[in-house]
Amino acid sequence: MTDSPYRLVNQGGPSPIVIICDHASNRVPAAYGDLGLPKAAFERHIAWDIGAAAISEILARRFNAPAILSEVSRLLIDCNRNFEDPGLAPAVSDGTEVPANRNLSQAARRKRWRTYHQPYHEAVIETIERKLAGGQQPVLLSIHSMTPSLRGIARPWQIAVCWADDRRLSTPMLAALRARPGIVVGDNEPYLLDPREDYSVPVHAMRRGLKHLQIEFRQDEVAASAGQQRWADLFGDCLEEVLALAG
Repeated sequence: MTDSPYRLVNQGGPSPIVIICDHASNRVPAAYGDLGLPKAAFERHIAWDIGAAAISEILARRFNAPAILSEVSRLLIDCNRNFEDPGLAPAVSDGTEVPANRNLSQAARRKRWRTYHQPYHEAVIETIERKLAGGQQPVLLSIHSMTPSLRGIARPWQIAVCWADDRRLSTPMLAALRARPGIVVGDNEPYLLDPREDYSVPVHAMRRGLKHLQIEFRQDEVAASAGQQRWADLFGDCLEEVLALAG
């Protein structure tokens, strides 16, 4: 295992799709120890988006697309948050205190930002710029996963599409998913794409006017390899339809 802040999958993939996964890993670099938490905490959703990395890799292979995966836990630094956001290095996550993040100094915060957050995003920028230089219009695909329940409230949605103002892909994707029988689809549920809170899609796609999708898979559906394959296949089929319609 390397100490790299990110991992590249299929870097030279010729597809215009660029896949990103902000919470792909539950790893904390050795210099930070265990952040004062028991080992079991790092298997929970507070540490990473369970199943998201595997789905990102399956989609990268299917579409021959590059994928950039963050290689540090969101408990160390959340790569989908702005520098000023308290959730960047959370002192408390879903009721669990993170001792190493309590009263974190600005200098320590900035070190994590420069060492892990920004290199990951620089890799995303480089991938997008390479597509643009080759005459392609990149399509950004951001892969996340959500807990089956939060604070005692169950989440019925097995897959969800998060969007803000640009609905070029989100509207047809919702239609394609809803055309599949027997699944419950979330439309900005339980999360919306919020440019005031989210970092990745607003910075890399919205500011550039690029087409994009931010997708949430429910973690109990994608925790094991069979579910990861099933949902990646289902979503991939829908994505092929949507991109064919979008031209």
